[in-house]
Amino acid sequence: MQRYFQKSRLLTTVTAGVATALIRTVKATSRTIHEPPNLIDHLRAQVPFIMAMWHGQFMMLSELNTREYKVSAMVARHGDAEVMARVLRHFGISSIRGAGAGKRKKNRGGVYALRAAHHALENGTIVAMTADIPGFKQRTAGEGIVTLARLSGRPIIPVAAATSRYVVLNTWSRMTVNLPFSTLAVVAGDPIFVPADTSDAEIESARQDVERSLNAVTARAYDLAKSGKASTRQRESGSAAERYRQ
Repeated sequence: MQRYFQKSRLLTTVTAGVATALIRTVKATSRTIHEPPNLIDHLRAQVPFIMAMWHGQFMMLSELNTREYKVSAMVARHGDAEVMARVLRHFGISSIRGAGAGKRKKNRGGVYALRAAHHALENGTIVAMTADIPGFKQRTAGEGIVTLARLSGRPIIPVAAATSRYVVLNTWSRMTVNLPFSTLAVVAGDPIFVPADTSDAEIESARQDVERSLNAVTARAYDLAKSGKASTRQRESGSAAERYRQ
């Protein structure tokens, strides 16, 4: 049993190291396009906010962390998620361990994660989380992210990153592995606010707004990555963002 856990820990460490190296290589060898062109300022203006993304589409979003602000990401408690938690740590992002009940209605620490995320936002930390729930229909937003926005009073900002070269794995989320020597497009949508007095019917409307916006920014990111076209203003903005991160 002890040997099993030692091998498991070793595999987790190696896998996290490889994933971290791949993300850095993709970033270093790719041309980056931001939309809006002043994407970093667009995000900075809403701190602290809830960064929303789809499962399987988050690999390159860790590079958005400028380390100017604290960032925490909601990560599940199961063993596979430990790899992601370790990768995030390399990019200065802490983890909030827990997730929604999912299809099996199993307690996966969702209540704890919601409270921890609320507390983090109250203390000025950006919270990143996937909007969809594992086991349900792909790219269908759940109510959890909307509930967090209502409780905290902080906006949801849908974000997406795509590369011109990638591999899609045969998983529930269609996990996308971004490849080096690409055009990397990072897109952010407008902030979505959910007032504290939002009714149940309005919660559903807000959930649909998040879903539509996430689908829109994801599609736009893939379009930009595929076309590789960026205006002069976008290229200048990307250069400024690079200087800001250094």
